Amino acid sequence: MNVESSLRSRPRNILRTGAALLFCIALHSIAAADTTARQNAARLNNIGTSLMSQQLLQRAADKFDEAYKADPSLALAEMNKGIALLYLQKLPEAKLALEHSAQQDPNDPHTWYVLGLLYRSQNQLQPGIKAFQHVLALDPSSADSHYFLGSFQIELHDFAAAAVEFRAALALNPLHASAEFGLARALQRQGKTEEARAAFDRFRHLTGAKLATPFSHNYDEEGSLARAEDAPGGTLKAGPMTPVSFSESEIAPKQASDAVTTPHPGSACLIDLDGSGHPGLIVMGHGQEAVRAYRNNGAGTFDLLPPEQTGLKVSGDGVACAVGDFDNDGLPDIAFAMSDRVLLFRNLGHGKFEDVTKAAGIEPANHPSGIIFVDYDHDGDLDLFVTGSAENGSGPNVLWRNNGNKTFTNWTKEEGLSGTGTTSAAILSDLNNDRAVDLLVTGTESAPTFFANPRDGLFKSSPLFADKDLPPTTGVAVFDFNKDGWMDVALIHAGAPGVTLWRNVDGKRFERVPLPIHDATAGWGVAALDIDNDGWLDLAVGIDTAHGPALRILRNLGPGGFQDVTSQVKLDTLKLNSPRSLLAADLNNDAAMGLLIAQQDGSVLALRNHESINHSLRISLKGLADNKSAIGTKVQVFANDMWQKWEVTSPQDIVAGIGSANNATLVRLLWPTGVPQDEIDVSAAKPVVLAELDRRGSSCPTLFAWDGKKFTFVNDVIGAGVVGHWVAPKERDKPRPDEWIKIDGSQLKARDGRLGLRFGEPMEEVNYIDQVRLVAVDHPAGTQVYPNEGFLSEPPFAKTKTILSSEAHLPKGAWDNHGNNVLPQLTGIDHTYVKDFTNLPFAGFANQHTLTLDLGEWTPSNPLRLLLHGYVEYFSASSMYAAWQAGISPVPPYVEAQLPNGSWKRIDNDMGFPAGLARTVVVDLTGKLPPNSHRIRITTNLQIYWDQALIDNGPETPEASPSAQLHQTDLPLVTGNLAFRGYPQQLDGKTPGDLNYNYQRMSRTGPFIPQRGAYTRYGDVTPLLKHVDDEYVIFGTGEDIDLEFNAAAQPPLPHGWVRDYFFYANGFVKDMDFYEASPFTVGAMPFHGMSTYPYPASEHYPEDAKRTAYQLEWNTRFESGDPAASQKYQFDYVPTLSTPDTTGASPTK
Repeated sequence: MNVESSLRSRPRNILRTGAALLFCIALHSIAAADTTARQNAARLNNIGTSLMSQQLLQRAADKFDEAYKADPSLALAEMNKGIALLYLQKLPEAKLALEHSAQQDPNDPHTWYVLGLLYRSQNQLQPGIKAFQHVLALDPSSADSHYFLGSFQIELHDFAAAAVEFRAALALNPLHASAEFGLARALQRQGKTEEARAAFDRFRHLTGAKLATPFSHNYDEEGSLARAEDAPGGTLKAGPMTPVSFSESEIAPKQASDAVTTPHPGSACLIDLDGSGHPGLIVMGHGQEAVRAYRNNGAGTFDLLPPEQTGLKVSGDGVACAVGDFDNDGLPDIAFAMSDRVLLFRNLGHGKFEDVTKAAGIEPANHPSGIIFVDYDHDGDLDLFVTGSAENGSGPNVLWRNNGNKTFTNWTKEEGLSGTGTTSAAILSDLNNDRAVDLLVTGTESAPTFFANPRDGLFKSSPLFADKDLPPTTGVAVFDFNKDGWMDVALIHAGAPGVTLWRNVDGKRFERVPLPIHDATAGWGVAALDIDNDGWLDLAVGIDTAHGPALRILRNLGPGGFQDVTSQVKLDTLKLNSPRSLLAADLNNDAAMGLLIAQQDGSVLALRNHESINHSLRISLKGLADNKSAIGTKVQVFANDMWQKWEVTSPQDIVAGIGSANNATLVRLLWPTGVPQDEIDVSAAKPVVLAELDRRGSSCPTLFAWDGKKFTFVNDVIGAGVVGHWVAPKERDKPRPDEWIKIDGSQLKARDGRLGLRFGEPMEEVNYIDQVRLVAVDHPAGTQVYPNEGFLSEPPFAKTKTILSSEAHLPKGAWDNHGNNVLPQLTGIDHTYVKDFTNLPFAGFANQHTLTLDLGEWTPSNPLRLLLHGYVEYFSASSMYAAWQAGISPVPPYVEAQLPNGSWKRIDNDMGFPAGLARTVVVDLTGKLPPNSHRIRITTNLQIYWDQALIDNGPETPEASPSAQLHQTDLPLVTGNLAFRGYPQQLDGKTPGDLNYNYQRMSRTGPFIPQRGAYTRYGDVTPLLKHVDDEYVIFGTGEDIDLEFNAAAQPPLPHGWVRDYFFYANGFVKDMDFYEASPFTVGAMPFHGMSTYPYPASEHYPEDAKRTAYQLEWNTRFESGDPAASQKYQFDYVPTLSTPDTTGASPTK
């Protein structure tokens, strides 16, 4: 080629090269975009799996949908969406998503497994069998698939084939509780009774010993293959840190040089001194002014308040302080640990305190080193726990139990909390997530001591971990750094490595997590805070080094661990002088958490955080049934596709970082008494105060009657049948399992030849219903009939007798405890109650009070009865426990008669009381009232609200004679149908506890957590309700039985007569109360022959073949409530149409 032609071809070559280069760049850009899209899809998918773990199923489904749209090749997201839709009971949509996922990735056993679950929900047996067989072809180790194949064979009545599958499951997983239960059922149906009983016994051992949990229809409870999966590359992690800087200022100067020097560390605590909402500061020191109080002016400046103004005049050697409202008056109080004693100061309001140590009964019991407020016994008041060194050989720790009456009792040995060696600090935390507050105590050992709360009995102590090569621990903080729902532990050590972090592995063990600390010779402080409000909790650690004390800020990167960002936030040049404690605090209410450093010379440094890009939510909690400081409450905040968890250890506000979000989509609370509460779409525009839900702690099953147009509320039933109710130490209640309730004839009308009732659970109890009956009671117009709805506190319980009253009249006079005329309140059933008593802090208790009645003239030869209509604000097991601590026991109503000489004589030690909502108590005074006595006096300390009082002194009518003016007809039970129907709207009257329910407005969700265990299957349960035989219909929260009785069995009504009804129920009830026996489980089942509950080892529920067959055939459901709605802990009432003999209630449009 010549030069000319070469020159002519060069532009074409350059063009070709440029085009190729542009093509490569474009390919690279497309590849980069694809990578970004895949990473974003994986991130969205993994946000969805996190939401699934919190039971936020609809939000999770939306995230999975976003993920699949971002990357249509991510079949995993489509499968996860199908899982979420399955548990939302959106079955057609779930089927589309799962089948689509199976087409994309036919070799993923997860998809086929969930398809099998879906086919089971649709009762498509053959497709379900094929799906699980396909799973086993892909994954032969799937014990769960064998279990479900066995379940399908049970449905097909091939019990031999079912047993083969269940045994295959157990061969792969010997701890498979559901397979063991299924095997017992299959063997029972084959007639192999002894083998069935042996399998059933193994099942009960697995579940009773908590070795395994049976499957339910809830998410994450049907096997690992039904669990939503994370996508590779989508790990949730912290983003880049937004600009953060801290500025230093001195709040409290060092103490005067004449102060006593001491080896004890300096300490400080935060308290709202004047009710302004701004956290003030208490600084512990030495000498004549060992306590200094600083008022927060709201702008980040503090003023020293003289002790003469605050009343906080304390001398000595200050060690530690704690803040909490010990008397539940709404004002934060202060406890001080001095080197030789403990002091308690009560907040009088307006920044004034008084020393109540002596009045509270608190005395020197150890040499303190630390102090905390904690409601260890969940009775609604704050106790004190003091660490230190032993005095008089008693052990280093002291527990001061709050008696609920402003006094405390040393209760250390009784709870097994004395400890050993020397202890330094303590913190409360529910480390094992069993809803009981535990204690973690640091001290001379390498590992802190974990005191597990057993609820009843001695705390169980064990080292937190086995590593014995670490130096002693001196301080502790708990926080959930990895968002797995388990509280992790950060420890301060007296030597290197200074501070350690321990991950809580499902409450079973603790694993050490590396921290970027390499130069520490000891530690002096640790605090968890979100420095940049990105939703990840970071750590501030104080350490000693060879170059002096230092503060390190460790940013939480998520799965990437922690990064030292001290220099980035400009704290690497901080100069410290013998720092001894570290607090996280937002001192100027700018929603950015700063730090306080208390130093041994009494000075306190404030490090203010100037992060201003990300948002945060400030939450203040106010307890109601729990301690007013809300200490012990669990808090979860969901925002910006993230979530965080806290446990409240002080009255200080929570500041939750929410990134760029303007609100928290959900704030979920679990109060110490076990009440869950959801707050939706909580704005971060201003601080929010969340008050504990005003929800009854317990209830009885409720009865509704069809009046021809709708179901109307009748009453609650068998409240006296509660089992395991705490009465006194080592004493439980004696349940009365049966009760008759009157249904006014106007409330119950026939529909299609049947009389319809609904009998259900409006809250969160477990009900064991053995028999129901309905009796038509015919009587002449102008008369009234009563079944005696009163309850005696001790057996022998009164026998039921139908009372016919024709001449009942008002008493001549009635006076309350203060001598006021209350006859107008007692003239009719109008919800105008006698309520002159003062309620005590313990639910159900009041000051001892009287009701005096003048009966007027009466005829001794006739029966003499009181007909008292009213209700009781029932005491819970927890309130019984709290009252016992204060030295208060229930005084059942007793009756005295005034003798002619003016003195009073007791004539009835236990007249009975209404065990629940309004009902009529019949008090038989026949033969008890002395001649010429006209006045009686009823005395009790229970909160009983009387609405009507009548005197019946008419002649006796012999029921057995042919001329009896009373006809009673037992009406046959036609059907009983068990279903979840939701929660009827509770209507509160003007008087506390005067309730009604509206069955026309129902909620599918509520603030309730169901008990775990075996419930009776939904559907027809009629055979179980015929006889008293310990074969119960077992149901729980939001469930009820639709009862239909044969109206045609009623005889013709005589002319001039009227008809009422008596409803009878026999069974037991178990509350979900902290002091109930086994409150969170269905088992162990009560039975009529038991001596008490829980029954001793010498007694047990009948284990004959008949009862075993009953349990295997009927109690096959292992969840209560609506699985599709269980993730929402609040009421959402909607208009609802219900008619008798329907399997559910339908929302109206």
